[in-house]
Amino acid sequence: MKKIFITFSIVASILFTSCEYDAVVYEGTAVGLNESSAQVSVPDTGSSETFAVTITSPSSEARTFGLQYVGDAPAAGGVTLGSINVPANSYEGTATVDFDFNAINLADGETDSFSIKATSETTDVFGTVLEIEYFKAVVCNDATFTINTDLWADETGFSITDDATGNVVYTMPALARGVQTFTADVFLADGCYTATITDSYGDGQVDGTVTGNYEITCSILTFASGGGSFGASQSRSFCVNQ
Repeated sequence: MKKIFITFSIVASILFTSCEYDAVVYEGTAVGLNESSAQVSVPDTGSSETFAVTITSPSSEARTFGLQYVGDAPAAGGVTLGSINVPANSYEGTATVDFDFNAINLADGETDSFSIKATSETTDVFGTVLEIEYFKAVVCNDATFTINTDLWADETGFSITDDATGNVVYTMPALARGVQTFTADVFLADGCYTATITDSYGDGQVDGTVTGNYEITCSILTFASGGGSFGASQSRSFCVNQ
């Protein structure tokens, strides 16, 4: 057993020594993006997005590096690559990409993506390729109110109140008794609101067979929804383009 232990110690010593001699230390300067993926919701005013960058060696002077597409530029357009900026005496910097809302050719709910990486003629480049998925933030004011009633539709009321002013901006007209679907177009300016559904009998939208409901939608957005067995009243708060 003693001889086996001595043999093992010699082998371990050789392996450890080998690892020391094989170690490679990078002595140059390299710059690269930190992230591999990101998602950008572009507001209607456009945006300038920044992404984290690392450089292996600081400098007493600020430095600037380029950005380039990996593969094709985004088909939906509206994207302008900026540059990588690293402050003096720092290991960290930022890459800037600008997005023009009006130039992006995407419908509500659609996305496009592209990939970028750092580029430099004087400094090594490392790090992962950054893939950015982007889409236009949904800006919508022309809402649609839809209510599906129970048999006692004549007991149901509905209104939308502007939270900032307290003014009622929409009131559903009186409905006749009977199961039905009623819809109305409602313009809602930017801001926050409260939707309130009421039942004069006090049992909500239920008649023993049918359960009612409502929703306020705008493009792919649902601002508010509710109904059902809510008792005398039910309120939902929501905001438009906030």
